[in-house]
Amino acid sequence: MGATPENMKEKIMEFQAEYIFKGRLNGSQRNKVKGLLNMMYSPKELADEIGINKNQIYRVYLPLNCPHEKDSLGRISFHGLSFRIWYENLYRKVRLEKNQAWCVSCKKIVDVSDSKRYTKGRLIYDLSACPICGKCVAKIIDAKRKRNDL
Repeated sequence: MGATPENMKEKIMEFQAEYIFKGRLNGSQRNKVKGLLNMMYSPKELADEIGINKNQIYRVYLPLNCPHEKDSLGRISFHGLSFRIWYENLYRKVRLEKNQAWCVSCKKIVDVSDSKRYTKGRLIYDLSACPICGKCVAKIIDAKRKRNDL
């Protein structure tokens, strides 16, 4: 049984999704990406500036076609503003629908049904079972903060 174009497309999508997930940065690293300057960075300089390992650039960002240049000797350099725009477009914030939640085990957005609403202090959240793995999935509905009335 040969590989059909649909199967190949699915495998490529899964491959890219896995790499995209591995390339996510935490909050302070995302803020450092916003501060990249209008200059060329080597992979080591870019990694140090953002606060990541240099291997993440080679193993994750280059396979995802981040903008880079190679000189005549094959050395790679990144333009700071181009990298920032590329990263922000690729890693946009995802908004979940009312019937969706993020499964930590599957690392996917899943459709949930039959969720139960709970309240704990000022936190309101829904709990349901993941349709793929069966583990508990939580979705925060509201987290009211205490007001400082003076």
